[in-house]
Amino acid sequence: MTKKRRHLGEILYKAGLVKKEALIDAIKTGKSNNKRLGQVLLDLKLIDEETLAKALAKQFGLKYVDLDQVTIPSDAVKIIPEDLIRRHSILPLSVANGRLKLIISDPMDLDMMDSVRLRLNTELECYLASAKKIRSYIDGSLEQEVTTEEDDRLRHSIDATAAELAEVGSELAAEALRAQTAADGDDGPIIRLVNLIIDTAYRMRASDIHVEPMADRVRIRYRVDGVCLEKDNIPKNMQPALVTRLKILSGMDIAEKRLPQDGRIKRNIDGQDIDFRVSSLPGNHGPSVVLRILRPDAVNIGIESLGFEQDNYETFQRIIKRPNGIFLVTGPTGSGKTTTL
Repeated sequence: MTKKRRHLGEILYKAGLVKKEALIDAIKTGKSNNKRLGQVLLDLKLIDEETLAKALAKQFGLKYVDLDQVTIPSDAVKIIPEDLIRRHSILPLSVANGRLKLIISDPMDLDMMDSVRLRLNTELECYLASAKKIRSYIDGSLEQEVTTEEDDRLRHSIDATAAELAEVGSELAAEALRAQTAADGDDGPIIRLVNLIIDTAYRMRASDIHVEPMADRVRIRYRVDGVCLEKDNIPKNMQPALVTRLKILSGMDIAEKRLPQDGRIKRNIDGQDIDFRVSSLPGNHGPSVVLRILRPDAVNIGIESLGFEQDNYETFQRIIKRPNGIFLVTGPTGSGKTTTL
């Protein structure tokens, strides 16, 4: 006879992790909102993701994996396509003898398991980790690999473009770019370079691209997780053509060099339409340009991931449940207004 699976609430209660009254309320909330108990407990901040992962591992008889304590071989991550890894928050650990060791965050996602089995034609041996740590590991390992490849491509593109511009001069290159764009050209060296800079930032999951003219070079920085990373310096002679291309793409006036300007770019990357908000600001060494990447997946997170303190979280919940009134969210650019709403 198959042993009956224990209830998640029972596991948490017997471990002293959730009080009985709070558990009863959470179960009622889950039933009325059609939410799983684990998600309700996370929303109410009664447990964290690690606690939930350990309890689920115990409930389903799986081994819990602390991703801070294990190293996954880089070739193992390549076993499963990246889109599947990100969509389901899973990590391949290893594969041998037709059996894949797979780290998952949701043992009830049977569709995911079937997708992996069918794609790889293999049996699964599942381990459990928190979704938060899996996402963090994915961002760390996959982005590092992408960054290395993109660095090489960007460096090569810069060198090739610099060599071409050295033959014609920077101002002449900018004029040629205007003419080429007017003729719908799409294969010039600067055009390829700008496309690569934008694609690199997107694949690094950067929030902003900073193009900053200096006295002797143009500095390119990407803002990743709030930190500006300097990836490359572009030769000074490429500055006019580089700035002109960005202004053309974003619909700015390329003749205006004394006033700040704003514009937008829409670009298809990896099958997704991505919007960029672009700002140009005059400076001592030429106009600087900042591109804000508006990711469609950036707002695809739950309330519990917004970082509210408990008091603010409870206030937020009360406000959004009111049947009428006005709810104002204010803050500077990039502070998370759209994500919150």
